Amino acid sequence: MNRRLLATTLAALACFGAARGAQAQVVISIDGDCPGRIALRWEGATPQRGAGLWFSRNLGGYTLQGACAGTTLGLGSSGLRLVKVFATGADGEGRLTGVAPPFACGGYLQMVVADGNPCTTSNVVQIPQ
Repeated sequence: MNRRLLATTLAALACFGAARGAQAQVVISIDGDCPGRIALRWEGATPQRGAGLWFSRNLGGYTLQGACAGTTLGLGSSGLRLVKVFATGADGEGRLTGVAPPFACGGYLQMVVADGNPCTTSNVVQIPQ
């Protein structure tokens, strides 16, 4: 990559970061077996906010209606459902555990934090197969 392109790219990223302000970058990770017990961890969420964990069988660009209207997920509409509603915790980090049924194996999860309009979305993780 030439230096001018690199400088332009870095400047654009800096402007994007400044435009986002203090909005959190939520990162989720998952471990465990499917079917079976899994654990989902998150960090970087806005503290003490309501959040939801969404499941889908496919990736896509589904746009939420109702609460968090206009927020676009990295999930598709196949089997899309809100799995859990919870609080992000005092430090914006936390852990959920549960049992993943066979139909969830290979599906995808994404966290949405109700901290603005649009709401903040995490990365998408795939449930182990």
